[in-house]
Amino acid sequence: MKKLDKLLLKEYIGPFVLTSSIVLFIFWSQYMISKFVYFLGKDLGYDVYMELFFWFALALVPVALPLAVLLATLMTYGSLGQHSELTAIKGAGISLLRVLRPIFLFTIVVTLVQLVYNDTVVPQANLKAYSLLYDIKQTKPTINLKEGAFYDGLDGYSIKVASKDKDGEGIHDVIIYKHEGHRGNKEVILAKDGKMQLINDDTFLMLTLFNGNAYSEVEDKKSKAEIQYVHSEFDSSVFYFSMESYAMNETKEDLFMGHNLMKNRNQLETEQDSLQKAMVDYSNMLVKNGETQFYYRHTSQKGEHKKDKLTKKKYDPTKKENRLRIASSAYNSASSFYNVLKSNASRHKNQMREDVKYTLDQQKKVSSAIAILMMFLIGAPLGAIIKKGGLGVPVLVSVFFFVIYYIMTISGEKMAKELIIDPVLGAWLSNIFLFVIGIFFTFQAKNDVKLFDTDYYAVMFKKLFKK
Repeated sequence: MKKLDKLLLKEYIGPFVLTSSIVLFIFWSQYMISKFVYFLGKDLGYDVYMELFFWFALALVPVALPLAVLLATLMTYGSLGQHSELTAIKGAGISLLRVLRPIFLFTIVVTLVQLVYNDTVVPQANLKAYSLLYDIKQTKPTINLKEGAFYDGLDGYSIKVASKDKDGEGIHDVIIYKHEGHRGNKEVILAKDGKMQLINDDTFLMLTLFNGNAYSEVEDKKSKAEIQYVHSEFDSSVFYFSMESYAMNETKEDLFMGHNLMKNRNQLETEQDSLQKAMVDYSNMLVKNGETQFYYRHTSQKGEHKKDKLTKKKYDPTKKENRLRIASSAYNSASSFYNVLKSNASRHKNQMREDVKYTLDQQKKVSSAIAILMMFLIGAPLGAIIKKGGLGVPVLVSVFFFVIYYIMTISGEKMAKELIIDPVLGAWLSNIFLFVIGIFFTFQAKNDVKLFDTDYYAVMFKKLFKK
């Protein structure tokens, strides 16, 4: 490896690692904040949350890496241009394309690794992340009694406390409505004080009440019309509540394997082949069923009456009632088959959209990795033109082009799902657009065109005006 290659790679590796970490953290934080409502009050322990954050971080790498590469290349070549190192290299007779080569080869390696990563690690990370997130969402929040408000988290009970001690165990002026068996509020318990404790490894909640009264309505089994009111006093009374429903239950990961995010390319291709075969079989069956709806009756040249192919009875087509019967039968058959076609048209369209989704998901595993190369083609020459290092101008330029990339990606997928364009084109639309821009910037940087110099545009418009 030549000294120039070592210099360029050394200048690039640092910003690449830094920008990859920063961009990944930003995307990860934004996504976790959107799911933060599912974490509140669950008290599941740091190990559960760390595992969830880890799997989502792995799943978001394909989204963050193209922006990180764009930002790193802008910073590297912008810094070389800002400190006149790029000018010195060109002055030594080395072309811009030769300066781009070492980092371009490094980017190719990153792209190839990302291709394998998208097809192996990402499906497993999505499976682990979303199955764990589902379990967290299904977990009930821990018991948190708010002063002056009813708490309905315990099955069959509504509890209200006027005040709580600082330790959270002591409660005062307790009201409990018991409505088990969907019988309404037939039992009411009032207590002056109480105490809450978790026992048996937090599997049960023990609620001890002091100085209270219990009121209940009891129906007479012999005469349901008669209702007896029972009142009892107690110095202390203990209630036990199972906390089993508050624990997190692990759902089998096989239940989440049906989503395309959890599948690699081979699995997607296999399922798409099955779908396409089912579509062909269904179309063939529909054609066969349609053929039975259409038949005709005819007479021989000699005018002999033929038998009805269905009824096996002779008919005379010259009679009006026979012609009306034939016309009515034909109309009913056509109308029936039209309704069959109409009802199956929507089904066929949904199947086509499902087929498009399979194609998009397969192509996205490749296109998202190739986007890294496209970002390099934009960032490297543009950095040489701008000649600004650091995180100022490169960040603004990177965000601008990444927004364009994101909009083009979403637009291409949406048009493909609406069956407006081919799904392969929809998946690669953003990369095609970035490739054209990258080639333009590379050509301009090679010719030392100063795109951000006002004199350049003044001369260009002057030539245009003369023409």
